[in-house]
Amino acid sequence: MDDGMLSTAGDQRRPDAGVWRFVDVHARETLDRIQSASVLDAGKVCLVGLDAVRSRLGPRWPGRREQIYEHALNTLRRRLAADALVQRVSETDFLVVQPGVDRLSGQALCLNCLREVLTHFLGEAVLGDVVLHEVSAIEDGHIAARKIGREIVQSLAERAPTPAAIASLPAAPVASQGRWNPFVAHDGRRLRTSCQLEPVFQLKTYERIGFRMKRRVLVLPSEAAMPITEQRALTGADLERIDLATLARGLERLRQQGETGKHPSLVLPVSFATLSSRRGRTQLAEFFRAAEENVQRGLICEVCDVEGVPPGALLAATSLMRPFCRYIIAALSTVPTGPLSNLEGGGVQGVSIECPPNLPSDDAFDDFVKAMVAAARPFVRATMLYGVAGPRQAAIASLHGATHASFAARPPAAAAQMKQGASA
Repeated sequence: MDDGMLSTAGDQRRPDAGVWRFVDVHARETLDRIQSASVLDAGKVCLVGLDAVRSRLGPRWPGRREQIYEHALNTLRRRLAADALVQRVSETDFLVVQPGVDRLSGQALCLNCLREVLTHFLGEAVLGDVVLHEVSAIEDGHIAARKIGREIVQSLAERAPTPAAIASLPAAPVASQGRWNPFVAHDGRRLRTSCQLEPVFQLKTYERIGFRMKRRVLVLPSEAAMPITEQRALTGADLERIDLATLARGLERLRQQGETGKHPSLVLPVSFATLSSRRGRTQLAEFFRAAEENVQRGLICEVCDVEGVPPGALLAATSLMRPFCRYIIAALSTVPTGPLSNLEGGGVQGVSIECPPNLPSDDAFDDFVKAMVAAARPFVRATMLYGVAGPRQAAIASLHGATHASFAARPPAAAAQMKQGASA
């Protein structure tokens, strides 16, 4: 597809700019963020093309396309530097921005990634199948790019930095959430992650222990909330973007609050898939270091999507985050129907769960809490309930052994009522 288009929207070429490529409309947010950046003038933006894979697979391409996208994206994120931005912009093209390396080293890294993908799916990486373009301009949702010639491709083959050299590159600043948000998921939907700071209270003393970073994943342009069941079906790369966007937005909200002094603690949600990724852990560590500056008693790492994870795998992932946090808890999506045996020996000290929003009565809430605490108590010390309706339910939760809670509405007012009841 040397002179082809990135979509079927039309065919426009500008001889002075090389190949004029149409891009997927969902990639516009990413393009808008970099079109005026200096990385373009420095030649640090590339297009990596999978045209050879599509051509070789022929009629099998549609059935294997999603698998190929996931493998290619994971390869790029694993092999490139931590500050690289990767975005699929067409059926066969990935746009790669690498601000931390020089132009030729960045192109060499893209070349090696492409060769690895071609070898994985085609059994070999023939020179004629290696298609790289250097992006020269981004304008009004279009990309102008010129193909990197065979002679240059051959000379790049031995130039890529070693993994150790890549690891030593300075990480990109974690402060800007725009680096992660919004993004296009592997299923083509455009997603945005929002984050609220929700106060969490210890039920025994009614003392606020800090804030929980409560995230919501929104499907654009409707801004409809994505159900948890659909979130769990996302790829590991998508979950990593959600995790990092949540932490970036949460830290930004802390700064916007302008409160003096440090908070007791912060509950930071991360997916097990991100913890299991070396790249994901590296980036999480940077966020945790930044968050640590805002707390007095250490951080609480909340691991999501742990259902069914073997205890050995859970322990391996949580152990690597232990230096950055005081406690590690497991976030459950539903009340367990059996023993939480995978948490025993998994390196977690507590569990958390969202309260069902429409329980018809206090009796129904009572049953929910009893089941939750009974499942958790043999394996962990703390049970945290999010979205408790008010002080009455908080008292019921405490009676059955729950240790912490947040409130569904007006947490400060609810907390004040709780304190009045405790002192009466």
